[in-house]
Amino acid sequence: AMHPMQSKALGYRPDPAKKRELQEELLDIAQARKANESDEPIPTMINELTSLFRTLSVTARALDREGKFRDEIQAELTRFNGTDAVRSDEGGKIMNAMSGVYQMYALLAKMKFLGQPEKQEEIQEINDITVKSFRPGAPAVDAAAAIADACYNLTSMIMQEIDSENRFDAAFTHIERQYEQGVQVAKKEEDHYINGMFRTFEISQLWALSLNPEREDDVSKMNQGVSDESAEAETVGTQMGIATRYLFFISYVIAEDTVELTL
Repeated sequence: AMHPMQSKALGYRPDPAKKRELQEELLDIAQARKANESDEPIPTMINELTSLFRTLSVTARALDREGKFRDEIQAELTRFNGTDAVRSDEGGKIMNAMSGVYQMYALLAKMKFLGQPEKQEEIQEINDITVKSFRPGAPAVDAAAAIADACYNLTSMIMQEIDSENRFDAAFTHIERQYEQGVQVAKKEEDHYINGMFRTFEISQLWALSLNPEREDDVSKMNQGVSDESAEAETVGTQMGIATRYLFFISYVIAEDTVELTL
């Protein structure tokens, strides 16, 4: 057992039960994702988005040490599962998973900026724009583009807050430039989704490395994987799946290390 003085120095008391629970949850996410693997673009999107949503919820629960956001996180999980159980159409399942992913990023941002009213307003502004694209009858792909933008903006905010020492300034500048370029060359909403998700993936790499610098190799492998798979992707649907899959991969690493380091 840890000496009480030591836990004070760490700023928290370890929570072995919660840690075990969340590690089991991560294992379950990985197994469920494997079991649902498909060669088809749309089932792939549903599987990767669902896995990403569940993974982000693990990170949120690990970071919510004082339980201030317990109810909000649980409400989103309940909403997601309830909708997923009744929607059998692929479009409905994609929309549900996308909105879940978006809501988790918004929650992570809210948690990060607790007690910072200006930042909370910024999160609310992102929310107002994003929710407009969820109106009934709006094409799913419009919502997809809006959500990818929101994910990018929210992870940017979170990561810039984490990087208080500005170690990743050059990387940020590079990613922002890539993002702007992507917006300019995007011909359709699918392109916006791919751009937003890939940039979110790149910002998430910084998040992973700031948590655990030893992830350098994992990150390199992922970048190589993205290059190889994107080079072979023949359709925009496949490319959307690749962007989502790699955002899941890096988010899984963040979740593992967050659980390891915070609980």
